[in-house]
Amino acid sequence: MRLKYLFLVFALVLSFSASGQDLHFTQFQLAPMNLNPALTGAYLGSYRVGGLYRDQYRSVSYDGEAAQSAKPYQTVTIFADSPIIGGFRKQDWIGIGGNFYFDQAGGASLRNIGQLLSVAYHLGIGKKAKSVFTLGAQFGAVQRRFDKSSSVTPYFLETGMDDPILAGLQADQNANNPNLIPGMYTHWNIGTMFTSELNKRSAMRFGVSVAHFLRPGQAISGAATQDRRNVRTTGFLTFYNDIGDKFTFIPSIMFQNSGSSNELVLQTRGALLLNEEKEISLTGGLGFRVVNASDLQVMVGMDYKDIRVGLAYDINLASFTPATNGSSGFELGVTYLGKIYKKPKIKPLLICPRL
Repeated sequence: MRLKYLFLVFALVLSFSASGQDLHFTQFQLAPMNLNPALTGAYLGSYRVGGLYRDQYRSVSYDGEAAQSAKPYQTVTIFADSPIIGGFRKQDWIGIGGNFYFDQAGGASLRNIGQLLSVAYHLGIGKKAKSVFTLGAQFGAVQRRFDKSSSVTPYFLETGMDDPILAGLQADQNANNPNLIPGMYTHWNIGTMFTSELNKRSAMRFGVSVAHFLRPGQAISGAATQDRRNVRTTGFLTFYNDIGDKFTFIPSIMFQNSGSSNELVLQTRGALLLNEEKEISLTGGLGFRVVNASDLQVMVGMDYKDIRVGLAYDINLASFTPATNGSSGFELGVTYLGKIYKKPKIKPLLICPRL
């Protein structure tokens, strides 16, 4: 019986450990405020809304009774932001936004629920503001809980006692124990970004952010220790290159560090204009991610006027492959860029023909 739970418990411990890190998205460009708060309001338009859904490790196999408790890693994020007001100068502006996410991991359904607010000041450089320097900040609250009714929770508590999130909880604290109540911590993230037009056909964007710099405690309430969050540092660099009149080449690199965990992502994406009149473009690309393990990323999508849809599929290339059958996860993301412009007031012109 205990052997049947061996792999499941390993997955559960992994879920608690990994959840100590932050959300990981293949299409990080579709979750801008999760990447860097300086991206709040960093676009041409009136407002932007979007969402991203990630499903991971659904194909993980379990033996015997453990299969009844098998659950994938699922993440949903929804955001909205707007360059709402002007800054101190004509070429400056201020963006504000909000971001909600729900993250559920493993058989014990460890959940992280975050509600975050962001603000960014965009400082235009030069008379034509061909370069922009941005400072952003993000603040919110994150709640942590897991499913006390899960059939594997008591066994997990017995086996995962070394996990700092559960430190101090006893193995006999079963699913109905009131000590296993939700925990909550505050989230702070500051970021900076530089955007520049290199020439008429190319531009670049570079950003760095630092989250959890106050190192809040994240343990489940009832635990003996606070298990301080590690500081998370995120950096990204993206180039935009127009090749001809119908194709844009977009190479990117993204790096994250949190404690002993590192993530490096290299991506090459492209956008092909199919119909200029209807504003239809086909997008796609490949990426490679290293997070103690390796994933090959396949991305496809389409832009239709102000709507962008993206789909990504990760192929696991590391030692976890036998459990995942080679698949790691998929994502579906959608964003909409709204534009509200005042209609010009035109004085009527009265023509009086000569009689």
